[in-house]
Order: sequence, then C-alpha cells, then structure tokens
Amino acid sequence: MSLQWKVSHLDHMVICVSEGIVTLKDFQDYLAALKKEKALPFPKIFIATDGRSGMSDEDRVKLAVLLTEFLEIDGLGPFAVVAGAKRNAGLAAIFKSLATIRRPMRLFPDIHAARKWLGTRSKV
Repeated sequence: MSLQWKVSHLDHMVICVSEGIVTLKDFQDYLAALKKEKALPFPKIFIATDGRSGMSDEDRVKLAVLLTEFLEIDGLGPFAVVAGAKRNAGLAAIFKSLATIRRPMRLFPDIHAARKWLGTRSKV
C-alpha cells in the first residue's frame, strides 16, 4: 500500500505517509478508513515527500467528487501537506487541484511547520 496512516483519537489528529506511486484506490481506501474511524473532521498531516502521483486527470475529478461528498456529510478537518523543501510536484499538484474543496489546506516544507499551522486551527 502506498499510503500508511495513523489515527490518534486522543490527539484528534491523522498522520498519513505516502511512499511510491499513489493511486485513486489508495485515496479511496484512506478516506474510507477515516470515515470508519470517525476521523474525517480531525486535522490531518499528509507527508508527500516520498510519494508520486499515479492519478490521471479523471481520477482527480473522482477524488474531488468524493471529498465534496465527505465534506457535505461528515465535514473535513484542516489538511497540511508536507511536500518537502523541493515541493513534491506530483502529489502537490493533486492537492492544489483540490484546493476548491471548502476546508483549510496548505503546503509545507516540513512537518514542524505543518504542526505549527494546525495548532492555530480550531480543535475538533
């Protein structure tokens, strides 16, 4: 699996690490797991430094539709993407294309900056 995540109910936080080629199916599984654990509203850190996009433009549209559905039903927490100092272009492009989803989202060079920003967001 190209995405590995940890849900911390105590901290109300999700951290996900990407590695290798990330597909639409990977994102669908990730979101389904977060829904099952009732963690969609939690703040999330997505570490994209070692992942690459395996998604087509059509896949991105499907992901945007899925995220919009989750937003309307369950809500989505703030989303901090750690793209590294050189900005992982493939996965960062996916998240930029999803920026129209109504929830706070930003790209960061490292996890420390991402945590600091999430700390300024309202808590679940």
